Amino acid sequence: MNNETPELRLWKRRMWYINIVTLLFSILFQGISTILSQYAVIKFGASPIQVGLVWSMFYLTSIITRPLTGLAFDQGYRFRLLILGSITFFISSFIYLFSSNIIHLVIARLLQGLSQGVFMTTSFSLVAYEASEHMKYFEESIAWRSTMLGLGVIIGPALGGYLISFYGFTETFIFMILLAAIIPIIVYYTAKSTKVDEKLLNYSLKIHLASTLKKDLKIIIKNFIELMHIESFKAAIFSLILYSLGYVTIASLLPAYYATLFGKDSGVIVGNCLALIGMSSIFPRIFTGKISKHCSVKKIAAAGLLVLAVSIALIGVYSYPPTVYMFCFLAGLGLGFVIPSLQIMALIDTGNSKKGIATGFYIIGFDISNLISPIIFGSLGNIFGYKFVVEVTFLPVLIASIFLAFKKF
Repeated sequence: MNNETPELRLWKRRMWYINIVTLLFSILFQGISTILSQYAVIKFGASPIQVGLVWSMFYLTSIITRPLTGLAFDQGYRFRLLILGSITFFISSFIYLFSSNIIHLVIARLLQGLSQGVFMTTSFSLVAYEASEHMKYFEESIAWRSTMLGLGVIIGPALGGYLISFYGFTETFIFMILLAAIIPIIVYYTAKSTKVDEKLLNYSLKIHLASTLKKDLKIIIKNFIELMHIESFKAAIFSLILYSLGYVTIASLLPAYYATLFGKDSGVIVGNCLALIGMSSIFPRIFTGKISKHCSVKKIAAAGLLVLAVSIALIGVYSYPPTVYMFCFLAGLGLGFVIPSLQIMALIDTGNSKKGIATGFYIIGFDISNLISPIIFGSLGNIFGYKFVVEVTFLPVLIASIFLAFKKF
């Protein structure tokens, strides 16, 4: 510690502030996402396909937003994007509170997708960019950022589930709105106190003519083609799409399934399940950064995917509490190795000038799964019921594990 320069200490302080705002945003996002399907079923009597539609609309806007955010990040918009994303999330939470039909939920979800696409893409890009200035901290920085998301998965669903069970949906959304108001303030303080060279209040709005938009599109496509020539990036994004197809369905439709069985009391059960997944994922997330220096991240990810596939299969068979809690804990262990190892695999070989756009494209893999998975499995749920859907969602995760185990690069 005594050998650290003032510059390094300031950098570490900045990184931890970024981690804190990432944690707060993750808590809000996970909390609202967890109660959303229950809110739709209990308040509006939504069908499985409607639940899937509301869930998926989020990713329609985030898919469009992420590459544009990555491009803006690489052009110098960093902390300003964090502020913009957090304010947009604040607005979307208000719409949830005053929703009176499914259409309002869809509108709020679209806006929330915009906010998440901006904030999380920037947060991830910022950690990767900052860590590239101190490469010996790169793997650990990515792992700690993943840990913040893991803590959000623990706290957010538990907080949302318990609040709706004991206080109701209105009070829960009010609490989330108040928490959301804090994030842009912390971001602004972080940039100022750690001497970030960025004009935080300067959002120069340029009118993009068709030729300029065409130029930006060409840059995005060119970067995507270059990234897809990096074997580690290509393997990471393909594995991400596959495993997300299974895990996202559990996260989006299992709460709705419990809502049909237990009504308002489902909030506690869902909160327990997702909190256990998040809790057991924490230590694997932390140690993946250290383990990856001695073991291939590809092997770590493949092993984690296998554990995740087996645990999701068991959740499908034994979906009633308290037995399901044991398999949720097991799922978290697998997920804890999968998330940071795939992130490291995707970004470690990309150039520093492409960290933003690479992050945007990588997370789009997750968005694609979130967009199509609830609709596909929601349609199957309409035909065969929620129970059938929960039982078959392990298959794409298993395929991802097999693919990565035999992939050579």
